[in-house]
Amino acid sequence: MQNGFSKKDTKKYLLQQIAALQVYIGYAKKGYNIAKEGLNTIGGFTRGEFNLHTDYFNSLKSVNPEVKRYVKVAEIIALQIKIVQNYNRTYRQLHNSDAFSGEELSYVGRVFSRLLNDCDKTLDELIAITTDGKLEMKDDERMARIDRLYLDMQDKFTFSQTFSNDARSLGASRLKEKSDVQTSRVLQGIKNE
Repeated sequence: MQNGFSKKDTKKYLLQQIAALQVYIGYAKKGYNIAKEGLNTIGGFTRGEFNLHTDYFNSLKSVNPEVKRYVKVAEIIALQIKIVQNYNRTYRQLHNSDAFSGEELSYVGRVFSRLLNDCDKTLDELIAITTDGKLEMKDDERMARIDRLYLDMQDKFTFSQTFSNDARSLGASRLKEKSDVQTSRVLQGIKNE
């Protein structure tokens, strides 16, 4: 033997090396499994975190039934109906009063048309806020937007009332003036031409 070991010692040494390598392989496998399980756990946490975020954002697209039943939702729609009714009533009264020219009636129609277009935009936004899958919002954000839409629709309704009242007052004033002129003519003996 050149290295100073007997065959028996070499064999024993190699067996010890093999045993040590097998122990090392066992540790390496355990370490690998721990690392693999750790990565899987981290991946699970990450997927879980992702799923939580996905669930959260999906929940923002769902409208809470309480939001849909919020009293101001119905009030916004009721105000829209009142504005349309007010327009129909006012336009009919002004048209039948014979106090306004065709151009003036056309102007009244254009004003109400713009107002009704604005009301439609408000209702479109209300529908988007109260429909699942349209907007990603928290419940309190939806309620706040509905509150703003309600105030906006109240302003539109107030404008509708004021504009209608002013137009009807103008019509009544014109009719009274026309009547006064006719009465004055009769009293003064002037014939209508």
